[in-house]
Amino acid sequence: MIFLTPLALIGLAALPLIWWLIRATPPQPRSQRFPSLLVLRGLHARRADTERAPLWLLLLRVGAALLLILGLAQPVHRPRATPGTSGGSRLILVLDDGWAAVPHWPERLRALRALGDRALRDGRQVMVLRSARGQDGGLPDSFVTRDAARFDAFAGRLRPESWPVDRQALIAALHGVPAGASEVVVLSDGVASPQDDDLRRALAALGPVSDMRWTGCDVATLGARTDSAAALRVTVKALPCPAARVYSVHARTENGGTLALQTVALPGERNLATAEFPLPAVLRNQTARLTLTDTSSPAPTGPGGIRLLDEGDRRRPVGLITRPGDETPLLGAGFFLARALGPIVELRRGTVDKLLASPLSVLIAPDGTLNQPSTRARVEEWVRQGGELIRFAGPDLAPGQEDAQTPEAPATDPLLPVPLLGTMRQLGGPMSWGKPQKLAPFPENSPFAGLKIPAEVTVSRQVLARPAADLDTHVWARLADGTPLVTAAPLGHGEVVLFHVTPGADWSNLPLSGLFPEMLQRLVRRSTGLRDGATATTLAPVAMLDAEGALVPPPPGARPLDAMRIGHVVPSAEHPPGLYGPRSERRALNLGDSLPDLAPEPLLGASLAPEGAAADRPLGPLLIALGLLLLLADLALSLNRRGLFARAVAALLLLAPLPQMLHAQDTPNAVPQAALQTRLAYVVTGHDDVDQAVREGLEGLSKYATDRTSAELGPPDGVHPGTDDLAFYPLIYWPVTADTQPDPRRTAALNTFMAHGGILMIDTLGAGTELDPDSESGMRAALRRATEGLNVPPLTKLDDRQILAHTFYLLHDFPGRVAGQPIWVARRGDVALDDVSPIIIGSADWAHAWAIGPDGGTPYAVIPGGDEQRTLAYRFGVNVVIYSLTGNYKADQMKVPALLERMGR
Repeated sequence: MIFLTPLALIGLAALPLIWWLIRATPPQPRSQRFPSLLVLRGLHARRADTERAPLWLLLLRVGAALLLILGLAQPVHRPRATPGTSGGSRLILVLDDGWAAVPHWPERLRALRALGDRALRDGRQVMVLRSARGQDGGLPDSFVTRDAARFDAFAGRLRPESWPVDRQALIAALHGVPAGASEVVVLSDGVASPQDDDLRRALAALGPVSDMRWTGCDVATLGARTDSAAALRVTVKALPCPAARVYSVHARTENGGTLALQTVALPGERNLATAEFPLPAVLRNQTARLTLTDTSSPAPTGPGGIRLLDEGDRRRPVGLITRPGDETPLLGAGFFLARALGPIVELRRGTVDKLLASPLSVLIAPDGTLNQPSTRARVEEWVRQGGELIRFAGPDLAPGQEDAQTPEAPATDPLLPVPLLGTMRQLGGPMSWGKPQKLAPFPENSPFAGLKIPAEVTVSRQVLARPAADLDTHVWARLADGTPLVTAAPLGHGEVVLFHVTPGADWSNLPLSGLFPEMLQRLVRRSTGLRDGATATTLAPVAMLDAEGALVPPPPGARPLDAMRIGHVVPSAEHPPGLYGPRSERRALNLGDSLPDLAPEPLLGASLAPEGAAADRPLGPLLIALGLLLLLADLALSLNRRGLFARAVAALLLLAPLPQMLHAQDTPNAVPQAALQTRLAYVVTGHDDVDQAVREGLEGLSKYATDRTSAELGPPDGVHPGTDDLAFYPLIYWPVTADTQPDPRRTAALNTFMAHGGILMIDTLGAGTELDPDSESGMRAALRRATEGLNVPPLTKLDDRQILAHTFYLLHDFPGRVAGQPIWVARRGDVALDDVSPIIIGSADWAHAWAIGPDGGTPYAVIPGGDEQRTLAYRFGVNVVIYSLTGNYKADQMKVPALLERMGR
């Protein structure tokens, strides 16, 4: 034990004086003669005063003074010395500060401070070595001090890095440590590396080594890839743990909104688990990152548990114009294009009118699909507005006659990048002297630059471009003899690309090679906006993922990265995890995609539990508190000796209930809160995720309505129709799930609720929309089961002429989390109910759009997105709330002119 304020111990010298004062004898009684003793004979002593203070009271008061003096001296209890934390003139602390140290970083810093402060109080020198390279690319210099204040300031500046530790650089730094009697404590991250044996020998050369470890169950990484079926598969790598773990993988937007959730189970003693993450294309294209959370641990996973998505993970909508027979296996053009594009894009098939009715990134037109003038005009207009058109040659584009002109290939066809000769060139075969041509290297200004050309790819037929002075500026790929294979030209704000061969295997074996999907993928990426140069092969760092999972500017030591190494190079200080390249070609470097499987690191020295580095415990507050308690006991005993203790206790007992009486509520407990404050309600589904989202949604709507209207809404209540009393609620929100079953008690309660003026809002939570396109049929069946027996009036589609569209805000659209979904209301309301529709049915998933998370943010993204859509969703919710509270008062306002006119008569 040590004292931080030893001068306060001088107060101990006052203890003898305190003893003397307490033990002091009162003055002797004075003798007085009276005329008669008869006066004193009737007197009786009521209280006896002692001549001296009792010994127990003397010890009590002296003990209180002693405790107060010792407490003011600030004594500190130091734990018993543990292995590796005593002896030697120098303490060397080796701190692992890479990505794997993030889960227990606060505990590591506390252990570092405790070990360092203890050594400094003993007069020893402290040296700190960090094992992760700094943001300048080099290993940080060792920190050496004997000053406690300087050490505390240094420890306060320490932050973990988002890349792995560099064992080789640490070994070199250990070899440069000056010789001397030292102790070494390693605060290891527990992740094995190939240099562990060399590191153990380098540490042992400095002195006794202790290895402090935290549990490895919190160390994990998250990776993802697109499999052959175009599905997104996530991979969780973790250090083995005896207990099974369950992880949650969240798909999040750039602003942190949650798009989807998937669980991944990792059995005990396993270090790898994979699972499919089903994400519709529209949600996948909005996903900026996947985040990993251990459901059983509050520790953060750090940058290892974040998987950034890039342009390679997006599934752009690509339209393929089809004709009968195009899907014939190994023969049809659509067969080869679907196999090449299916894993990398959202491929849509159909006619031009059907495809252009929805947004597209690229439109692919095989030979013969643009013969109709109306079709060509529609496609030309789309390209001029910024579309990317990819065409393929074929018999219709090359009729076989030199001077032939077709409606599809005139000399000045705007849907062709270059004029064609109108004939097909035969290379090889019994009727040709030539032989199939191989591909020449791609030009540097071509979007295909950098792609490896397989030697076996050859072309046996092609359509020829008409010679022109500017032909070379339009050529992106050539054959070995110099003739164009792929040409391109801008058209308005868009672009037209022509493959001078068919997409099948009849003119070339290019569609059978791996080069074909890579070329198409490059063209799809161009549709995102980069049309002013070749595809970048070297990507500059744009943003770095820091230890807290935020994207920050890249550090000074970050270097450009070869695009072909993405996914193969392990992140480091030179190539930190994050985003690289221009926006249209942005690539993400992630820890989980490139790190090998995680394995526990063998001990580097004697095992030292983190509890062995417990901080010194101050005893001053405890001693002062005990001293005050003794003084309080002395006061109680003094009152008791004077006969005042009972009165003091009675006074305290009388005054104790006063605060509760002042704040007591006059309302009986049996009255529900919904009877005292207007509240919205929702039907409890039994699904925790759905109920939580709906509760957060109604909380967000209640707050929004309270801030902008005269309505003052309290927090929402979850109800069970048929069990709970629904009479207190103006609006009940019912999220229908796929497992909803009929319930006569629930149906009867809801019918009574609607008959007495309540409004029931049924939401199928986006089933059948982009959120969940495969659940439409199942949700329809669930909706039929849910409404079985309900008194649902004839319904009509809600439009901007209905009163609900302008109850408070004037609205023309009524989106929720998804936009464009129909909403059904009563065609004609009950006159007894003021012509108010008792039921509202939709599938826009309003609750998720209204939801407000614990941090005050909006945890769920809206689709297609934007603050305007969320604002409209809130405004529609306000209209519904006012509609349920005030009825059809807007309709009454419309009759005011007629009423005034009648009154004037």
